[in-house]
Amino acid sequence: MRKMKKIILEIDGMTCSACSNGLERYLNKQNGIKSASVNLVMANASVEYDEKMLDQNKIEQFVKEAGFKSLGVFKEIKVEKKNKAEKIKFFIFLALAIILMYVSMGHMIGLPIIDALNMHTQPINYTVVLFLLTICFIVYGFDILKNGYKNLIHKTPNMDTLVSIGVLSSLAYSLYSMFMVIKGEHFYVENLYFESAAIIIFFIKLGRYIDGMSKDKTKEAIQKLVKITPNEATLKIDGEERKVTIDEVKKGDILISRPGEKIAVDGKITFRKSTF
Repeated sequence: MRKMKKIILEIDGMTCSACSNGLERYLNKQNGIKSASVNLVMANASVEYDEKMLDQNKIEQFVKEAGFKSLGVFKEIKVEKKNKAEKIKFFIFLALAIILMYVSMGHMIGLPIIDALNMHTQPINYTVVLFLLTICFIVYGFDILKNGYKNLIHKTPNMDTLVSIGVLSSLAYSLYSMFMVIKGEHFYVENLYFESAAIIIFFIKLGRYIDGMSKDKTKEAIQKLVKITPNEATLKIDGEERKVTIDEVKKGDILISRPGEKIAVDGKITFRKSTF
C-alpha cells in the first residue's frame, strides 16, 4: 500500500479563478499526485501525493511549470494591507486616466478642446501626448502583460493573457498609425487606439484593487475564526485524560471541555456537569 503525504504550499502569481483552476488541473494530471486543491483567496495549494514518487521540490517544480511560483510551505494567513504608496500610485493613475480620456474623447461630448492638442489642427502633438500617457499605463500594468505572456507559454492562458493580447494589439496598430501621422498622413489620427490599451489596463488594476480589499476582509474573518479555535483538546481514553493536538482527534473520541475552555471540535454532548 502506497504511503500518501499531504502538503500545503503558498502560491504566488494567481490573479483570477482561471489561474487557480489551471494550476489545479495541471497538478492533478501529474503522476504521484493523488489529489490537489487550489484556493485562490488563500493563495495556496493543498496536495496529497505519494512520498515514494515525489517530494516538495518536485511538486514546486510542477507549480513552476504551470506558470506560478511556490513560496514554500503555507504557514499562516497573511493579510496584505494596501500601503500608502500603493494608494497614491492608484490615484495618480486615476488622474492620468481622466486626462487621457479628456484629450482623446472630450471633443465627442462637447468639452472644450485644448488648442495645442487639437487632433485636427495639431495631429502630431495630439498623437505624441496620447502615446506618452499610454506608455505610463503600459509600465503600470507590465505585471499583467508579463503574466499573460508567461501563462500562454506554459499553456495555461488566463484573463491576463486575453488582456495582454488586446492591449498589445491596440498598441501595435496605434504605433503604426502614429508613424503614419508623423510621416504626414494626418488622416491616420482617426485610427489611434492608445486610450483603449491604457484604459483596459487601468480598469483591470481597479478591479484588482477592489478585489484585494475584499480578500483582505475575508482573510481577517478567517484569522479571527482561527484565533478562537484551540490548538489542543483533552482526550479521555480508558478513564484517563490526555492532551492531544486538534489533528489527532478522530471521529468517536470522547473529549473533555471544562468551564471557561473553548470547545475544540464539533460533536455531541454525552455528559454535562458544570459548577459556577
